[in-house]
Amino acid sequence: MGIREHILDLAKRVKGKVILPESFDERVLKAAQMLTKNGIASVVMPSENIKEVEKIASEADIDLSGIEIISMDISLLDESKIKEFVDARAKKGTIERDALDLLKHPLYFSMMYLKSGKCDACVSGAVYDTADVLRASFYIIGTAAGIKVVSSYFLMIPPENHPIIKEPIMFADCAVNPDPNALGLKDIAISTVGNFKKLFPGKKANVSMLSFSTKGSADSKVLAKVIEATNIAKTYFAGQSNVNVDGELQFDASVVPSVGKRKAPGSAVAGNANILVFPDLNAGNIGYKIAERFGGFQALGPIIQGLALPVSDLSRGSSAEDIYLIAAIMLLK
Repeated sequence: MGIREHILDLAKRVKGKVILPESFDERVLKAAQMLTKNGIASVVMPSENIKEVEKIASEADIDLSGIEIISMDISLLDESKIKEFVDARAKKGTIERDALDLLKHPLYFSMMYLKSGKCDACVSGAVYDTADVLRASFYIIGTAAGIKVVSSYFLMIPPENHPIIKEPIMFADCAVNPDPNALGLKDIAISTVGNFKKLFPGKKANVSMLSFSTKGSADSKVLAKVIEATNIAKTYFAGQSNVNVDGELQFDASVVPSVGKRKAPGSAVAGNANILVFPDLNAGNIGYKIAERFGGFQALGPIIQGLALPVSDLSRGSSAEDIYLIAAIMLLK
């Protein structure tokens, strides 16, 4: 079974419901059709103008059968959750009327619909930019327990017959945090391991804390946070037999068995890493794009992690197929 079929099979078992705020986008409508037609998930889409959605779908020959298109009626939302939101915004100086007006926006309405327990995930970002998605997420959803840093990962899917990587590998963080400190890198590692377990239940997570140095091969103050983050993460995962963490490790020592054996003998991660935690956003963003453009990997994401509930931030260049697969990933338990 290929990775695409694996993801869809896992999601189908969940029988979840996803909300797609960008009902005015043809790609999103196509993804919604795929999700419902293939029995992956039920779909709800909020709209300020339902007839306009139907018009866009008709012109694109998209069948909306089985898709729930709703008006953004505040009565559909949990009153207690609305009050929490209004009270929290009041502490920031936002008056009640303006806070309630935010909930008339498809993105904020969808987040509150999720917070109200009406669905299992919110998939957005095909049109709305990252700043908008994250702002709405922070305002309404908040961070997961024990996590202070919201981050992202890419599921990097290798091309057939790749000489080194035979199975999908996770890259984090490649889209959100410009320069995380040691505790931030620890949070990124924890969140990514959690998502790895959802995607690959029963498989061992091997986390490499990346650097330009392997086990002291270089000496620089910029290595300090990676070394500290490695130690913190190792402590956090101590006793979990299905998770290995090591660092600082160079990229080649992380993924090439012969290099890992030579540079970090005895390491359970070196040469076997399936999660790569980059030291900063420069490295992460450049790294995934090199793998995608030069290496022929499919980069699925960025997929937001560290929030209290499943919310995505799609690339604005996402295809309907990308949205379809990421929606499936967001539903995994």
